[in-house]
Amino acid sequence: MNWSYISAFWTTVVMSCVQPVNIAACLPVQDWLIPAVHDYIRYKEGIYVNEKRVLKQFRLDGGRTKP
Repeated sequence: MNWSYISAFWTTVVMSCVQPVNIAACLPVQDWLIPAVHDYIRYKEGIYVNEKRVLKQFRLDGGRTKP
């Protein structure tokens, strides 16, 4: 993981949630953290990975040869 991601998370999320005005918005962690982690994992896998996997299944050779 890149340090810039950690630094950006720290400055935008942690430091914002420490302020008393924002605590109510930050408390339901399951509403914003889990989707953010899911999006990050999908980003690291690559763009359109699921679509490529589905299209590979429909090829007559099963995706064994290069297109």
